[in-house]
Amino acid sequence: MIFKTWRIGPGISLLLTLTGVATSAGEPTAQSDLGQPRFYAQAPWASVHRDSRNSDFSPLVTSTSLVKSWSVLDGAAVINPGVVSADGSHYLTSGRGPGYSHLHAFNADGELLWESPIQRSINDLDALSGFNAPVIGPAGDLYIGDSNQFWAFHADGSVKWVTPLPDQGNPFVYQVISKQGYVGGITVDGKVLFYNREDGSLAIPMFQLPPGIPPAKGPALPGLWLGGLFHESVIELFKQIAFGYGVQVANAPAVHPTTGRVFITAAGPMENGSLTGVLYGLDIKDTGVEIAFATKMGGGSGTSPALSADGKFVYSADGVGQMLAVDTSTGEVVWAAKGEGLLSPAIGDDGTILTGNIFAAPTVVALSPVDGSKRWAKSYDDYAATMLPTLKSQPPEFPSGKPVARLVSVVSASANVVWVGMNLGYDYHQPDTGLILPVPHKTVVCALRPEDGELLECIEVRDTVEGMINIGTAGRLSVSHTSIFGSFFYYGLNSTLPERYRSPMVPVGGLTALEPASYCEQAKLEINKVSHLLEQLKTALANQDGHRGAQLAKRAHIQLGVMNDTLLLAERKGELPDKTLRELRERIQSFLLNIRRVIADLTEATPAVTPEASQYAPLFNGSAIPLPCA
Repeated sequence: MIFKTWRIGPGISLLLTLTGVATSAGEPTAQSDLGQPRFYAQAPWASVHRDSRNSDFSPLVTSTSLVKSWSVLDGAAVINPGVVSADGSHYLTSGRGPGYSHLHAFNADGELLWESPIQRSINDLDALSGFNAPVIGPAGDLYIGDSNQFWAFHADGSVKWVTPLPDQGNPFVYQVISKQGYVGGITVDGKVLFYNREDGSLAIPMFQLPPGIPPAKGPALPGLWLGGLFHESVIELFKQIAFGYGVQVANAPAVHPTTGRVFITAAGPMENGSLTGVLYGLDIKDTGVEIAFATKMGGGSGTSPALSADGKFVYSADGVGQMLAVDTSTGEVVWAAKGEGLLSPAIGDDGTILTGNIFAAPTVVALSPVDGSKRWAKSYDDYAATMLPTLKSQPPEFPSGKPVARLVSVVSASANVVWVGMNLGYDYHQPDTGLILPVPHKTVVCALRPEDGELLECIEVRDTVEGMINIGTAGRLSVSHTSIFGSFFYYGLNSTLPERYRSPMVPVGGLTALEPASYCEQAKLEINKVSHLLEQLKTALANQDGHRGAQLAKRAHIQLGVMNDTLLLAERKGELPDKTLRELRERIQSFLLNIRRVIADLTEATPAVTPEASQYAPLFNGSAIPLPCA
């Protein structure tokens, strides 16, 4: 159901010009910069949390009006949507065990490109890779670990190399690439390992994090991932990683894009009979790994850390739900927001920290990066009430009967929208644990307004989405159906619940791809964004702020550089006349050359001498091109 659309009017246009720098025959037309660090692939979503900072933020705009495009991997739970390469290909994992492949490649239309060889023995890519996601290196190769080995694949699916991990059954949670170009990560038992990308040889000596004691028990979830969603041999470890117990490390490291420092949360030592957690800052040197700092956190392994855009702060929630902001240089705690943040933080376009609570309202929370104060905190139970009926209460398990909406995914953010996955259902008060868990009756992916969290639009999807939401080019999204709440209630509790409260959602898992309802309208949003960035750039130049100007020019270059994808899709769907497409593509190419000139000039300029806006008249003056949408 649509609550509020967020669109621009039909008359919006971008001032593009054919004057200025002409397109040379040798000038590439493909976008070569998507804001990733140089040691990662320039891809829309190159690692599990998008980039080395774990930001879950895409600098591209997205339409709020989406439709389902395609779905794949029916019958397999998918922890996360994997990664998206520069050409729109999706690479993701599953974990159904012997007789199945576990790494899958699909093109932008959902057509299978290739799969890893079927697991027939422990020497094949095995089911423990199913909690993982590849990381894409600068040459387009994929790196991923399983239970006992670390694998490198070329983009065409051929094996580049494979090398053993130290201990069977202690895999990487996720992989990263270091500033030096080494690839590796941190295993669930705290081993820090980095390998040479070229041949898989160990690049630096293995390093062991100091001992830590994780929580011994997690939630009781009978029925979790039954029905073949995961192979029975991996369910317990996956559950431990997902809920942060029984393993020292359960999260994805972050890598500082400038200094190369690696950040990871882990279980710490017992202190006075209480569990602790630690946020480590690790320096990767040619001689080995050095601990730069070890900042104490609340008990447990916490969440994956995420870095601010300027790299000055790292954010993570600890095991008691406290969000911390830590200085990336010193390890000093800058602020702590008590009681907020049970999910890995995402970083919004303006630096806002986005997190949430899966058990209660408010379910989505936005924190100020300055002091951790709430910018907004929202409940969406009113929306749930429009989608589901109020049921007769049945205490003690269902004392209310009113519909609720609960965040279940990690939050993602585009340049104009906050994206969340929510379950709509009824609060179930679990008798033996005291937890309040939502019985899913519907699952939706929703767009929120970044300024205040207001619900804009939602689209219903086929299974629960406890993983993540990836953002590609042309406003395309992909969501993973992890089916935690779906399988737990359907297979484990449904038979014990009153019939009207039982979850009607049959767990199916897989990945769902979403696309704009209109690619032409998506193109208008992209044009509007570039126009806004150029207005800001003009102001920055007038204020002699070259640093800010360079940032804005780069953002405009990123958005405009991928617009060709949107225009081609609009033309393919009959939304844009071919003549308009050709004219726009020509002018965009010329426009990109002018923006590159600005970036080069501002990069070379001294702080005291910033070029004037008048030097770049083609960027700010020219004939307007309307974008008629069929």
